[in-house]
Amino acid sequence: MPRGSTKIKTTRRKLGYSQLDFSLQAGVGVRTLQLAEKGKEEVSDKTLRLIADALGLPLEEACHRDEALTEDDFDKLPWSMSRFIRRRIAPANNSFCQEEADVKDVIGRMRESWAVHLENAKPEDDVQFFFDADEKLNEHYFRYEERYLSIWKKNPWTLMLATDGEERRGASVVLPITDEAFERFHRGEVSFMDLDENDIVDESQNLVLDSAVEFCGTGNPAWYRFTESLSYAVFCQIAMLSLDPMGDDFRMISFGASPLNFKRLLSLGFEDSGSIMPEFDYPICHFAINHDVQSDDTYAQATTTKHYAHLFKRFCKSPSRVFAKRRIVTRVLRALQPAVKPQRQTAAKHLRSFVA
Repeated sequence: MPRGSTKIKTTRRKLGYSQLDFSLQAGVGVRTLQLAEKGKEEVSDKTLRLIADALGLPLEEACHRDEALTEDDFDKLPWSMSRFIRRRIAPANNSFCQEEADVKDVIGRMRESWAVHLENAKPEDDVQFFFDADEKLNEHYFRYEERYLSIWKKNPWTLMLATDGEERRGASVVLPITDEAFERFHRGEVSFMDLDENDIVDESQNLVLDSAVEFCGTGNPAWYRFTESLSYAVFCQIAMLSLDPMGDDFRMISFGASPLNFKRLLSLGFEDSGSIMPEFDYPICHFAINHDVQSDDTYAQATTTKHYAHLFKRFCKSPSRVFAKRRIVTRVLRALQPAVKPQRQTAAKHLRSFVA
């Protein structure tokens, strides 16, 4: 169900209406109008259409916030996901790629959509190195694509689609890696492109938040549909790919590839480690888990992220454990086959004698 937005309020004011005058014009209550202007769920689809028609706006424009990326809801994580989570438990079947061609398509959309992050950088920000790094990735796209494809082949759960119904809103990449790979990356000795399938394991207490990007060109949905589905994917992957997100040895690392990306990492409990990634000059960020050296706000964000990942673990089955159970069941069935086969043969012999 669509929600209203601040677009209703700004358009009403441009038309010179007070809330009382406009509510009479649209045929809705003043309180209902106030809820619609704040984007609350209590306003029905029918009422939003009345408001949009009175404003002379298409319904989609009245519900969609044009400021999109500049009013990013990631700073409200994880509380902004509560309504989204109520509508689902385990990830949907279409949350993961099944074929290599599909993976390549997703990788291409990730690369195309990243331009949106850079286009929304503020002019006063020192962002030229972000553009330089992005251009370098475009020049080496084949290497970029092959890297993600080989990682997906090693562990398909490292790439998760942010879905809303049948619609793909974005993609998240989280990598469970070895202790050695984590240390090399943390020290700034290797770039994210140097982490490959040889560093990937099924589950680990060392995670790399490699990428989380919304797809452009998805019909201009309300911005909250992006943030909810994408953040949901990130939390699901942390739950699935970590052994125990509440463990003292749990660690995460990432890197800021745009001003908006860096802001999102801070909202999850990351902070600048002081290390710079070779080749691309991205600032490396580590997950804050030591209250003695982190600010109260950063530590609170980090512990909240760990807590939510722990809650997600209840319904996000660990891939390696599912496979382990399947292997155990398969071995048991194979072990029983020699004992079951003679019994079947004896039963068949008696049946043939009876029929004869």
